[in-house]
Amino acid sequence: MRALENLKILDFTTLLPGPYATMILGDLGADIIKISSPSKYDLVLEQEPKINNKSANLLWLNRNKKTLALNLKKEESIEIIKKLIEEYDIIIEQFRPGVMDRLGLSYDILSKINPKLIYCSITGYGQTGSLKDKAGHDINYLARSGIMSFSGRKEEGLSLYGTQIADIAVGSMNSIVGILAAVNYRNLTGEGQYIDVSMMDGLVPMNSLIGSQFLAGGNLPQREGELLNGGSNYDFYRTKDDKFLSVGSLEPKFWKEFSNTLDIDAKDATDTSAKDEIKEKIKSKTLNEWIEIFKDKDCCVEPVLDLNEVLEDDHIKERELIIEMDVDGKKIKQFASPIKYSKSKQEYRFAGKKIGSDTKEILENLGYSKEEIEKMDKNEIFK
Repeated sequence: MRALENLKILDFTTLLPGPYATMILGDLGADIIKISSPSKYDLVLEQEPKINNKSANLLWLNRNKKTLALNLKKEESIEIIKKLIEEYDIIIEQFRPGVMDRLGLSYDILSKINPKLIYCSITGYGQTGSLKDKAGHDINYLARSGIMSFSGRKEEGLSLYGTQIADIAVGSMNSIVGILAAVNYRNLTGEGQYIDVSMMDGLVPMNSLIGSQFLAGGNLPQREGELLNGGSNYDFYRTKDDKFLSVGSLEPKFWKEFSNTLDIDAKDATDTSAKDEIKEKIKSKTLNEWIEIFKDKDCCVEPVLDLNEVLEDDHIKERELIIEMDVDGKKIKQFASPIKYSKSKQEYRFAGKKIGSDTKEILENLGYSKEEIEKMDKNEIFK
């Protein structure tokens, strides 16, 4: 038995936050129907490379999901949704505030049909507040959250992250937590509820230790001025072959091992008088040489790997973090779900489908006749 196989979810999301959340829920067994319009451009799902005219992103993010093509501006589409929520009693959507209301698909409207409905909305700035209607992307939420004010280097300034922190670490994960908590509440009370997930809201507490210290009366944090942002010897260091080594030797026992290995004289990780010496010593050898030197040392020193190196890393293979999926007879690699279970293991049943692949089957299961479906098609309900 899969952990979430009793959950039935309608997914109205696009781009990354919602699709990643529902993919994780689908891997755990939830029955997901992704609903969108094939004629609506989705930046993420249209990116190259493509395999048999389907993008790698689509094949990954739509994994384990049925897909239903609907033009939500058509009244017939709204009626289909209202029928579906009698069984699919969890909704996740990612429009700006008010859009689902204007379509006739708000929580207030749909919860009257099914009071057990759990309805999760993901937005950049939330359903209330002066910024609620503003458009935004990961970079904007990071900028407004305070995090970027003490990230980067003093001289060079800010640098873009290589991943979408607000989207996945906040939008996706907080939606998953919110939905599963609401499911437990429904199990206890029999009642559904509305969930407001804001990516901006979730980033503010991710100011983390530095932010907590500031709130307690500390100084305004500065770039390269704190323990974990370059203001100590905890940092990245360039090697002879222009690669990088990460040094996380904070605790005394780790620092002692690290400093003895490099033969440097510094009392602890906060003693930055030794930082230039550390830079010079690490720059004197290649990354592979340092890997060999530190392989048996217990001091939190690791190489910065590129994705090719990640794929070949024994630990990654042993943890089964990369899986293979069949796409029209061709094997493609995808990221696996990251949580390990002893019993209710994830299942990767099929790669992502194009929007509309299951439209006919879903409608037939709802009781629509072949003639009714053909009429809807002519009326561009599935556009």
